[in-house]
Amino acid sequence: MDKKKLKSMDPEGLKGFEEFIEGQPNESTFLPRPTGNVTKKEVSFEHFTFLTNDSERLVNLKNLLSTKIPFSRRYEQGKKLIEEEMEEVNHLRKSLFEVQDQKGSPFRKSMGEIFSGFFGKS
Repeated sequence: MDKKKLKSMDPEGLKGFEEFIEGQPNESTFLPRPTGNVTKKEVSFEHFTFLTNDSERLVNLKNLLSTKIPFSRRYEQGKKLIEEEMEEVNHLRKSLFEVQDQKGSPFRKSMGEIFSGFFGKS
């Protein structure tokens, strides 16, 4: 941060930030504090890997939103597909009832057996 901006900032605005930094325990991995003569430095790449993967995910999401969405808005196909599917459903429903309504259809035979079992001869 620029020193001029830091001096011009309200001290009340920095108060919460200062309290946050001071409240960190000494053994915290957030803002590690060097102690004495440390020769071995432990490096963990878990955060780096997470940030790299998340960055790639966000780039892919940005690409999706910037290329695919405008294309789908410009060339809307949803209404036409719904109309075609409704026509197909109506055609199948009509042909299904025609097949079921025939005298020797398996549906009529099964329904006849069910009704005969409940209401027929005992």
